[in-house]
Amino acid sequence: MNPLLEGVTVLDFSEYIAGPLCGLLLADMGARVIKIEPPDGAEERRMGSVERYRGNTRMSLAMNRGKHSLCVDLHQAEGRAIVHRLVAQADVVLQNFVPGAAEKLGVDHDTLSRINPRLVFLSSTAFGEVGPYRKRKGFDIIAHAASGVMSNYADELGAPRGPGGPAYIDIGTGMLNALAIVSALYHRDRTGEGQKIETSLFATGMALQAIGLVQIDRLDAEQHAQEQAILRSARADGKKHTHVVDQFNEMRLRKELPRSARPIEVPDCLHRPTDRQTYPYYRVYETGDGYLSIAALNRKLREKLCAALDIVDPDAHVEAGDIPDEVYFRQKQVMQAIEARLKQQGNAHWLQVLEAAGVPCGQVNYRSDLYTDPQAQALDLVWTLENRDLGPYKAAGHPIRFQKTPVRAGAGAPSLGEHSAAVLREAGYGEDEITRLREAGTVR
Repeated sequence: MNPLLEGVTVLDFSEYIAGPLCGLLLADMGARVIKIEPPDGAEERRMGSVERYRGNTRMSLAMNRGKHSLCVDLHQAEGRAIVHRLVAQADVVLQNFVPGAAEKLGVDHDTLSRINPRLVFLSSTAFGEVGPYRKRKGFDIIAHAASGVMSNYADELGAPRGPGGPAYIDIGTGMLNALAIVSALYHRDRTGEGQKIETSLFATGMALQAIGLVQIDRLDAEQHAQEQAILRSARADGKKHTHVVDQFNEMRLRKELPRSARPIEVPDCLHRPTDRQTYPYYRVYETGDGYLSIAALNRKLREKLCAALDIVDPDAHVEAGDIPDEVYFRQKQVMQAIEARLKQQGNAHWLQVLEAAGVPCGQVNYRSDLYTDPQAQALDLVWTLENRDLGPYKAAGHPIRFQKTPVRAGAGAPSLGEHSAAVLREAGYGEDEITRLREAGTVR
Protein backbone atom coordinates (compact mmCIF):
# COMPACT_ATOMS: atom_id res chain seq x y z
CA MET A 1 0.00 0.00 0.00
CA ASN A 2 1.27 3.44 -0.92
CA PRO A 3 1.92 5.43 2.29
CA LEU A 4 1.41 8.87 0.71
CA LEU A 5 -2.22 9.18 1.87
CA GLU A 6 -2.21 6.49 4.54
CA GLY A 7 -4.76 7.35 7.23
CA VAL A 8 -6.98 9.37 4.87
CA THR A 9 -10.55 8.09 4.53
CA VAL A 10 -12.57 9.04 1.45
CA LEU A 11 -16.31 8.53 0.98
CA ASP A 12 -16.86 8.28 -2.76
CA PHE A 13 -20.48 8.85 -3.87
CA SER A 14 -19.53 9.49 -7.48
CA GLU A 15 -20.48 7.68 -10.70
CA TYR A 16 -19.27 7.27 -14.31
CA ILE A 17 -15.69 8.61 -14.77
CA ALA A 18 -14.75 12.07 -13.49
CA GLY A 19 -15.54 11.30 -9.84
CA PRO A 20 -14.59 7.61 -9.69
CA LEU A 21 -11.24 8.26 -11.40
CA CYS A 22 -10.42 10.74 -8.66
CA GLY A 23 -11.27 8.13 -6.04
CA LEU A 24 -9.07 5.50 -7.65
CA LEU A 25 -6.13 7.93 -7.84
CA LEU A 26 -6.49 8.63 -4.11
CA ALA A 27 -6.75 4.90 -3.42
CA ASP A 28 -3.62 4.29 -5.48
CA MET A 29 -1.82 6.75 -3.20
CA GLY A 30 -2.88 4.92 -0.05
CA ALA A 31 -6.20 6.45 0.97
CA ARG A 32 -9.00 4.20 2.18
CA VAL A 33 -11.72 4.90 -0.37
CA ILE A 34 -15.23 3.67 0.39
CA LYS A 35 -17.41 3.59 -2.72
CA ILE A 36 -20.97 4.28 -1.57
CA GLU A 37 -23.44 2.91 -4.11
CA PRO A 38 -27.25 2.73 -4.32
CA PRO A 39 -28.99 -0.66 -4.12
CA ASP A 40 -28.85 -1.14 -7.90
CA GLY A 41 -25.22 -0.06 -8.11
CA ALA A 42 -23.45 2.97 -9.56
CA GLU A 43 -24.13 3.89 -13.16
CA GLU A 44 -20.78 2.65 -14.45
CA ARG A 45 -21.89 -0.88 -13.53
CA ARG A 46 -24.49 -0.66 -16.29
CA MET A 47 -22.12 0.40 -19.06
CA GLY A 48 -21.88 -3.12 -20.46
CA SER A 49 -23.84 -6.33 -20.87
CA VAL A 50 -25.54 -7.38 -17.64
CA GLU A 51 -25.34 -11.06 -18.58
CA ARG A 52 -21.67 -10.90 -19.54
CA TYR A 53 -20.29 -8.73 -16.75
CA ARG A 54 -22.82 -9.07 -13.90
CA GLY A 55 -22.24 -5.48 -12.88
CA ASN A 56 -18.45 -5.65 -13.14
CA THR A 57 -18.19 -3.81 -16.43
CA ARG A 58 -14.90 -2.67 -17.87
CA MET A 59 -15.67 0.91 -16.79
CA SER A 60 -16.40 -0.23 -13.24
CA LEU A 61 -13.24 -2.34 -13.12
CA ALA A 62 -11.16 0.55 -14.41
CA MET A 63 -12.65 3.30 -12.27
CA ASN A 64 -13.09 1.57 -8.90
CA ARG A 65 -9.88 -0.34 -8.28
CA GLY A 66 -8.59 -0.29 -4.73
CA LYS A 67 -11.90 0.84 -3.23
CA HIS A 68 -14.29 -0.71 -0.73
CA SER A 69 -17.93 -0.82 -1.84
CA LEU A 70 -20.73 0.07 0.55
CA CYS A 71 -24.19 -0.43 -0.91
CA VAL A 72 -26.70 1.69 0.99
CA ASP A 73 -30.06 3.28 0.20
CA LEU A 74 -29.81 6.98 0.92
CA HIS A 75 -33.53 7.41 0.35
CA GLN A 76 -34.05 5.71 3.70
CA ALA A 77 -33.42 7.52 6.99
CA GLU A 78 -31.33 4.65 8.34
CA GLY A 79 -29.23 4.69 5.19
CA ARG A 80 -28.48 8.36 5.67
CA ALA A 81 -27.70 7.70 9.34
CA ILE A 82 -25.05 5.16 8.29
CA VAL A 83 -23.40 7.69 6.02
CA HIS A 84 -23.56 10.42 8.65
CA ARG A 85 -21.80 8.14 11.12
CA LEU A 86 -19.06 7.45 8.57
CA VAL A 87 -18.73 11.16 7.79
CA ALA A 88 -17.87 11.90 11.42
CA GLN A 89 -14.65 9.91 10.99
CA ALA A 90 -13.95 10.66 7.32
CA ASP A 91 -11.54 13.15 5.79
CA VAL A 92 -12.99 13.56 2.30
CA VAL A 93 -16.36 13.33 0.58
CA LEU A 94 -16.38 13.08 -3.20
CA GLN A 95 -19.61 13.42 -5.19
CA ASN A 96 -20.72 14.31 -8.71
CA PHE A 97 -24.49 14.18 -8.34
CA VAL A 98 -26.67 16.22 -10.66
CA PRO A 99 -27.51 19.65 -9.20
CA GLY A 100 -29.83 19.41 -6.21
CA ALA A 101 -29.53 15.64 -5.71
CA ALA A 102 -27.05 15.80 -2.82
CA GLU A 103 -29.41 18.01 -0.81
CA LYS A 104 -32.31 15.63 -1.36
CA LEU A 105 -30.21 12.69 -0.18
CA GLY A 106 -28.84 14.51 2.87
CA VAL A 107 -25.22 14.32 1.71
CA ASP A 108 -24.68 17.95 0.72
CA HIS A 109 -21.84 20.06 2.05
CA ASP A 110 -23.88 22.09 4.53
CA THR A 111 -25.31 18.95 6.13
CA LEU A 112 -22.08 16.97 6.29
CA SER A 113 -19.82 19.84 7.37
CA ARG A 114 -22.02 20.35 10.43
CA ILE A 115 -21.22 16.76 11.38
CA ASN A 116 -17.51 17.14 10.61
CA PRO A 117 -16.18 20.70 10.21
CA ARG A 118 -12.76 19.34 9.13
CA LEU A 119 -14.29 17.61 6.13
CA VAL A 120 -12.93 18.27 2.64
CA PHE A 121 -15.98 18.11 0.38
CA LEU A 122 -15.60 17.99 -3.40
CA SER A 123 -18.54 18.63 -5.69
CA SER A 124 -17.77 17.84 -9.34
CA THR A 125 -20.57 18.79 -11.72
CA ALA A 126 -21.08 19.49 -15.40
CA PHE A 127 -21.13 23.30 -15.24
CA GLY A 128 -20.34 24.29 -11.65
CA GLU A 129 -22.61 25.54 -8.90
CA VAL A 130 -22.86 29.22 -9.86
CA GLY A 131 -23.88 30.96 -13.04
CA PRO A 132 -26.74 30.55 -15.49
CA TYR A 133 -25.77 26.97 -16.46
CA ARG A 134 -25.43 25.67 -12.90
CA LYS A 135 -28.58 23.51 -13.08
CA ARG A 136 -27.67 21.87 -16.37
CA LYS A 137 -26.86 18.19 -16.41
CA GLY A 138 -23.98 16.99 -18.51
CA PHE A 139 -21.52 14.34 -19.57
CA ASP A 140 -18.17 14.38 -21.34
CA ILE A 141 -19.74 15.00 -24.76
CA ILE A 142 -21.69 17.98 -23.41
CA ALA A 143 -18.51 19.52 -22.01
CA HIS A 144 -16.71 18.90 -25.30
CA ALA A 145 -19.38 20.97 -27.02
CA ALA A 146 -19.94 23.75 -24.49
CA SER A 147 -16.26 24.37 -23.71
CA GLY A 148 -15.31 24.73 -27.37
CA VAL A 149 -13.12 21.59 -27.55
CA MET A 150 -15.46 20.00 -30.07
CA SER A 151 -15.08 22.89 -32.49
CA ASN A 152 -11.60 21.58 -33.26
CA TYR A 153 -12.87 18.34 -34.82
CA ALA A 154 -15.23 17.32 -37.58
CA ASP A 155 -16.78 14.22 -39.13
CA GLU A 156 -16.80 13.17 -42.77
CA LEU A 157 -19.72 15.51 -43.45
CA GLY A 158 -17.94 18.55 -42.09
CA ALA A 159 -19.92 18.77 -38.83
CA PRO A 160 -18.31 18.99 -35.37
CA ARG A 161 -17.84 15.59 -33.74
CA GLY A 162 -16.37 14.11 -30.61
CA PRO A 163 -15.36 12.52 -28.44
CA GLY A 164 -14.72 9.41 -30.50
CA GLY A 165 -12.12 7.89 -28.18
CA PRO A 166 -11.13 8.43 -24.54
CA ALA A 167 -13.40 10.73 -22.56
CA TYR A 168 -10.52 13.01 -21.80
CA ILE A 169 -12.52 15.86 -20.27
CA ASP A 170 -13.92 13.37 -17.77
CA ILE A 171 -10.42 12.00 -17.24
CA GLY A 172 -8.88 15.44 -16.93
CA THR A 173 -11.53 16.45 -14.40
CA GLY A 174 -10.79 13.33 -12.35
CA MET A 175 -7.13 14.30 -12.19
CA LEU A 176 -7.97 17.88 -11.22
CA ASN A 177 -10.33 16.53 -8.57
CA ALA A 178 -7.51 14.54 -7.00
CA LEU A 179 -5.19 17.56 -7.11
CA ALA A 180 -7.84 19.74 -5.51
CA ILE A 181 -8.47 17.27 -2.69
CA VAL A 182 -4.79 16.81 -1.88
CA SER A 183 -4.31 20.60 -1.88
CA ALA A 184 -7.27 21.08 0.48
CA LEU A 185 -5.98 18.34 2.80
CA TYR A 186 -2.64 20.14 2.97
CA HIS A 187 -4.43 23.38 3.83
CA ARG A 188 -6.46 21.59 6.50
CA ASP A 189 -3.36 20.10 8.09
CA ARG A 190 -1.92 23.60 8.45
CA THR A 191 -5.08 25.41 9.57
CA GLY A 192 -7.53 22.78 10.83
CA GLU A 193 -10.12 24.02 8.33
CA GLY A 194 -12.11 21.78 6.04
CA GLN A 195 -13.74 23.31 2.98
CA LYS A 196 -15.89 22.75 -0.06
CA ILE A 197 -14.28 22.46 -3.48
CA GLU A 198 -16.10 22.79 -6.81
CA THR A 199 -14.89 21.50 -10.17
CA SER A 200 -16.73 21.08 -13.44
CA LEU A 201 -16.36 19.39 -16.81
CA PHE A 202 -16.92 22.77 -18.44
CA ALA A 203 -14.00 24.31 -16.56
CA THR A 204 -11.75 21.38 -17.44
CA GLY A 205 -12.63 21.71 -21.12
CA MET A 206 -11.57 25.33 -21.07
CA ALA A 207 -8.41 24.55 -19.10
CA LEU A 208 -7.38 21.96 -21.69
CA GLN A 209 -7.42 24.72 -24.31
CA ALA A 210 -5.08 27.00 -22.40
CA ILE A 211 -2.96 27.89 -25.43
CA GLY A 212 -5.84 28.25 -27.87
CA LEU A 213 -7.75 30.57 -25.55
CA VAL A 214 -4.98 33.14 -25.26
CA GLN A 215 -6.25 36.33 -26.87
CA ILE A 216 -3.87 39.29 -26.92
CA ASP A 217 -5.96 42.44 -27.04
CA ARG A 218 -3.49 44.48 -29.08
CA LEU A 219 -2.94 41.73 -31.67
CA ASP A 220 -6.19 39.80 -31.83
CA ALA A 221 -9.08 42.25 -31.47
CA GLU A 222 -9.67 42.58 -35.22
CA GLN A 223 -9.69 38.84 -35.89
CA HIS A 224 -11.95 38.23 -32.91
CA ALA A 225 -14.51 40.65 -34.33
CA GLN A 226 -14.21 39.01 -37.76
CA GLU A 227 -14.69 35.54 -36.28
CA GLN A 228 -17.83 36.66 -34.50
CA ALA A 229 -19.22 38.10 -37.75
CA ILE A 230 -18.43 34.87 -39.63
CA LEU A 231 -20.17 32.76 -36.99
CA ARG A 232 -23.29 34.91 -37.17
CA SER A 233 -23.61 34.49 -40.93
CA ALA A 234 -22.07 31.04 -41.50
CA ARG A 235 -25.30 29.11 -41.76
CA ALA A 236 -26.94 31.63 -44.07
CA ASP A 237 -23.80 31.60 -46.24
CA GLY A 238 -23.94 27.81 -46.53
CA LYS A 239 -20.65 27.24 -44.69
CA LYS A 240 -20.01 23.95 -42.95
CA HIS A 241 -18.20 23.73 -39.64
CA THR A 242 -14.91 22.84 -41.36
CA HIS A 243 -15.23 25.81 -43.71
CA VAL A 244 -15.54 28.09 -40.72
CA VAL A 245 -12.57 26.56 -38.90
CA ASP A 246 -10.41 26.65 -42.02
CA GLN A 247 -11.28 30.31 -42.55
CA PHE A 248 -10.30 31.09 -38.95
CA ASN A 249 -6.96 29.32 -39.45
CA GLU A 250 -6.36 31.18 -42.71
CA MET A 251 -6.98 34.48 -40.96
CA ARG A 252 -4.60 33.58 -38.14
CA LEU A 253 -1.88 32.54 -40.62
CA ARG A 254 -2.13 35.88 -42.41
CA LYS A 255 -1.86 37.75 -39.11
CA GLU A 256 1.01 35.67 -37.76
CA LEU A 257 3.01 35.70 -41.03
CA PRO A 258 1.88 38.78 -42.98
CA ARG A 259 4.74 38.45 -45.51
CA SER A 260 3.84 34.87 -46.35
CA ALA A 261 1.80 34.04 -49.45
CA ARG A 262 1.64 30.30 -48.89
CA PRO A 263 -1.83 28.77 -48.72
CA ILE A 264 -3.02 27.13 -45.55
CA GLU A 265 -2.70 23.36 -45.79
CA VAL A 266 -6.23 21.96 -45.70
CA PRO A 267 -6.82 18.22 -46.15
CA ASP A 268 -8.86 17.26 -49.22
CA CYS A 269 -11.69 16.00 -47.03
CA LEU A 270 -14.19 17.39 -44.54
CA HIS A 271 -13.19 15.48 -41.43
CA ARG A 272 -10.49 16.71 -39.01
CA PRO A 273 -10.52 13.84 -37.81
CA THR A 274 -13.68 11.71 -37.79
CA ASP A 275 -16.07 10.26 -35.28
CA ARG A 276 -18.29 7.52 -36.64
CA GLN A 277 -20.64 7.00 -33.70
CA THR A 278 -24.11 5.86 -34.67
CA TYR A 279 -25.58 5.51 -31.17
CA PRO A 280 -28.45 8.02 -31.35
CA TYR A 281 -28.49 8.93 -27.66
CA TYR A 282 -24.88 10.07 -27.28
CA ARG A 283 -24.18 12.19 -30.30
CA VAL A 284 -23.88 15.64 -31.86
CA TYR A 285 -26.77 16.72 -34.09
CA GLU A 286 -27.22 19.56 -36.51
CA THR A 287 -30.05 21.95 -35.62
CA GLY A 288 -31.71 24.76 -37.51
CA ASP A 289 -28.88 27.18 -36.73
CA GLY A 290 -26.00 25.23 -35.22
CA TYR A 291 -25.01 22.00 -33.54
CA LEU A 292 -26.24 20.38 -30.34
CA SER A 293 -24.75 17.52 -28.31
CA ILE A 294 -27.04 15.11 -26.49
CA ALA A 295 -26.21 12.55 -23.81
CA ALA A 296 -29.05 10.24 -22.75
CA LEU A 297 -27.15 7.30 -21.31
CA ASN A 298 -29.81 5.66 -19.16
CA ARG A 299 -33.34 4.48 -19.78
CA LYS A 300 -35.09 7.39 -18.09
CA LEU A 301 -33.12 9.94 -20.10
CA ARG A 302 -33.72 8.10 -23.36
CA GLU A 303 -37.46 8.02 -22.72
CA LYS A 304 -37.46 11.71 -21.80
CA LEU A 305 -35.63 12.59 -25.01
CA CYS A 306 -38.06 10.63 -27.18
CA ALA A 307 -41.02 12.25 -25.44
CA ALA A 308 -39.56 15.75 -25.79
CA LEU A 309 -38.92 15.27 -29.51
CA ASP A 310 -42.08 13.25 -30.16
CA ILE A 311 -39.93 10.35 -31.40
CA VAL A 312 -41.01 6.73 -31.03
CA ASP A 313 -38.27 4.22 -30.18
CA PRO A 314 -39.57 0.81 -29.03
CA ASP A 315 -36.00 -0.07 -28.03
CA ALA A 316 -35.34 2.91 -25.75
CA HIS A 317 -35.31 0.57 -22.76
CA VAL A 318 -32.36 -1.44 -24.13
CA GLU A 319 -29.12 -0.58 -22.35
CA ALA A 320 -26.12 0.44 -24.44
CA GLY A 321 -24.19 -2.69 -23.55
CA ASP A 322 -26.99 -5.07 -24.58
CA ILE A 323 -27.88 -3.84 -28.08
CA PRO A 324 -28.42 -6.78 -30.50
CA ASP A 325 -27.93 -6.32 -34.23
CA GLU A 326 -31.61 -5.86 -35.05
CA VAL A 327 -31.87 -3.07 -32.47
CA TYR A 328 -28.66 -1.47 -33.76
CA PHE A 329 -30.07 -1.13 -37.27
CA ARG A 330 -33.40 0.20 -35.98
CA GLN A 331 -31.55 2.79 -33.93
CA LYS A 332 -29.98 4.14 -37.11
CA GLN A 333 -33.52 5.03 -38.15
CA VAL A 334 -34.11 6.63 -34.76
CA MET A 335 -30.95 8.67 -35.26
CA GLN A 336 -32.23 9.91 -38.62
CA ALA A 337 -35.60 10.80 -37.09
CA ILE A 338 -33.87 12.80 -34.34
CA GLU A 339 -31.72 14.56 -36.94
CA ALA A 340 -34.74 15.58 -38.98
CA ARG A 341 -36.61 16.80 -35.89
CA LEU A 342 -33.76 18.91 -34.54
CA LYS A 343 -33.21 20.66 -37.87
CA GLN A 344 -36.71 22.15 -37.57
CA GLN A 345 -35.65 24.60 -34.83
CA GLY A 346 -32.49 26.33 -33.62
CA ASN A 347 -30.26 25.69 -30.64
CA ALA A 348 -32.03 28.09 -28.26
CA HIS A 349 -35.36 26.35 -28.81
CA TRP A 350 -34.00 22.85 -28.28
CA LEU A 351 -31.93 23.82 -25.27
CA GLN A 352 -35.08 25.14 -23.62
CA VAL A 353 -37.13 22.06 -24.55
CA LEU A 354 -34.55 19.47 -23.56
CA GLU A 355 -33.48 21.19 -20.36
CA ALA A 356 -37.13 21.40 -19.32
CA ALA A 357 -37.37 17.65 -19.96
CA GLY A 358 -34.23 16.98 -17.92
CA VAL A 359 -32.17 15.73 -20.87
CA PRO A 360 -28.42 16.59 -20.79
CA CYS A 361 -27.56 18.70 -23.81
CA GLY A 362 -25.32 21.53 -24.89
CA GLN A 363 -24.65 23.59 -27.98
CA VAL A 364 -21.28 23.43 -29.71
CA ASN A 365 -19.42 26.62 -28.86
CA TYR A 366 -16.43 28.05 -30.67
CA ARG A 367 -13.44 29.68 -29.05
CA SER A 368 -14.74 33.13 -29.92
CA ASP A 369 -17.96 32.41 -28.04
CA LEU A 370 -16.23 31.66 -24.75
CA TYR A 371 -14.79 35.08 -23.91
CA THR A 372 -18.32 36.41 -23.34
CA ASP A 373 -20.02 33.16 -22.33
CA PRO A 374 -22.06 33.90 -19.17
CA GLN A 375 -21.08 30.62 -17.54
CA ALA A 376 -17.40 31.19 -18.20
CA GLN A 377 -17.78 34.65 -16.66
CA ALA A 378 -19.65 33.35 -13.64
CA LEU A 379 -16.92 30.79 -12.95
CA ASP A 380 -14.15 33.34 -13.62
CA LEU A 381 -12.72 31.11 -16.34
CA VAL A 382 -11.40 33.89 -18.56
CA TRP A 383 -8.69 35.99 -16.94
CA THR A 384 -7.30 39.26 -18.24
CA LEU A 385 -3.56 39.30 -17.62
CA GLU A 386 -0.63 41.51 -18.56
CA ASN A 387 2.58 40.79 -20.41
CA ARG A 388 5.44 43.26 -20.29
CA ASP A 389 5.99 43.24 -24.04
CA LEU A 390 2.53 42.52 -25.44
CA GLY A 391 0.27 44.27 -22.97
CA PRO A 392 -3.06 42.84 -21.81
CA TYR A 393 -4.22 39.44 -22.96
CA LYS A 394 -6.95 36.97 -22.09
CA ALA A 395 -6.27 33.43 -20.90
CA ALA A 396 -8.10 30.46 -19.41
CA GLY A 397 -8.60 30.89 -15.67
CA HIS A 398 -8.03 28.34 -12.92
CA PRO A 399 -10.53 25.46 -13.15
CA ILE A 400 -10.86 24.67 -9.42
CA ARG A 401 -12.98 26.73 -7.02
CA PHE A 402 -11.85 26.64 -3.39
CA GLN A 403 -14.44 27.97 -0.98
CA LYS A 404 -12.01 29.32 1.61
CA THR A 405 -8.84 29.68 -0.45
CA PRO A 406 -10.01 30.88 -3.87
CA VAL A 407 -7.50 31.17 -6.69
CA ARG A 408 -7.41 34.66 -8.16
CA ALA A 409 -5.94 36.04 -11.36
CA GLY A 410 -2.37 37.12 -10.70
CA ALA A 411 0.55 38.06 -12.87
CA GLY A 412 0.67 37.22 -16.53
CA ALA A 413 3.37 35.14 -18.17
CA PRO A 414 6.78 36.84 -17.81
CA SER A 415 8.88 37.99 -20.69
CA LEU A 416 12.23 36.26 -21.04
CA GLY A 417 14.52 37.20 -18.16
CA GLU A 418 12.04 39.71 -16.75
CA HIS A 419 12.77 38.71 -13.15
CA SER A 420 16.38 37.64 -13.48
CA ALA A 421 17.76 40.55 -11.44
CA ALA A 422 15.14 40.24 -8.71
CA VAL A 423 15.77 36.52 -8.31
CA LEU A 424 19.52 37.04 -8.16
CA ARG A 425 19.13 39.76 -5.53
CA GLU A 426 17.01 37.44 -3.40
CA ALA A 427 19.77 34.85 -3.74
CA GLY A 428 22.30 37.36 -2.34
CA TYR A 429 23.96 38.71 -5.49
CA GLY A 430 25.00 42.36 -5.48
CA GLU A 431 24.34 44.83 -8.28
CA ASP A 432 27.93 44.67 -9.56
CA GLU A 433 27.78 40.88 -9.75
CA ILE A 434 24.45 40.98 -11.57
CA THR A 435 25.88 43.44 -14.10
CA ARG A 436 28.93 41.24 -14.62
CA LEU A 437 26.79 38.14 -15.12
CA ARG A 438 24.66 39.95 -17.69
CA GLU A 439 27.66 41.31 -19.57
CA ALA A 440 29.15 37.82 -19.66
CA GLY A 441 25.94 36.44 -21.09
CA THR A 442 25.47 34.17 -18.08
CA VAL A 443 22.04 35.65 -17.38
CA ARG A 444 19.80 38.02 -19.28
